[in-house]
Amino acid sequence: MKVDKNLFKDGKNRYITQSLFLELGYNTDLAVYTLDGEDKVYKGKTYPSLKKRFLEMRDPEQYLFASEHLFDWGHWKRIRNNNLITPHVEEWEEELSALLRSEGIQTILEAADAGSYQAGKWLNDRGWEVKKAGRPSKADVNDAIEKEKKIKEDFGEDVTLLEAYRESK
Repeated sequence: MKVDKNLFKDGKNRYITQSLFLELGYNTDLAVYTLDGEDKVYKGKTYPSLKKRFLEMRDPEQYLFASEHLFDWGHWKRIRNNNLITPHVEEWEEELSALLRSEGIQTILEAADAGSYQAGKWLNDRGWEVKKAGRPSKADVNDAIEKEKKIKEDFGEDVTLLEAYRESK
C-alpha cells in the first residue's frame, strides 16, 4: 500500500498524530488510518488498519514500518509518545513480540522434526521460558522496597507484635 506522505503533515508542516486515526480525530477528513485490527469502512471511505500493517511488517525495530506507513521515524516517535495512542502501540508491540517468538519456536519445532539435536535439546529444556539470573536490577530492588513499605503501612502493628514475639522466644 503506497501512502501519500503529504497526508501526514498539516498546513503548518507539523506532524498529524491523533487526527491521523479515525477513532481519535476531531476532523475525519484528516484521518488516514484506523486503530482497529482490521480495515474499516466509514462513510464510504476505507481506512486501513495501522495495527494490521504493523504486525504484517514484522519489524521489531519499527524503523522500516515508520518509513513505509508514516512520514518518517520522527513522525512515528510522536505517535508512539501521544498519550491517547501509546496504549494501542504498546499492545501492538506486545502482540508483535508474541508473534515473532511463536514463529521462532515453530522454526525450531521444524528443525527438531528434521532431526536437529540442538533444536530438540532447546525444546526439552523449555528454552522459550525467560530465566532471570544474577543480581536483581535496581527496579526489582526498588519494587521490593516499595512492597515492604506498603506491607509495613498496612500491617505495621501486626509485624511489630510478631517481631516482639519472635524475639521473646
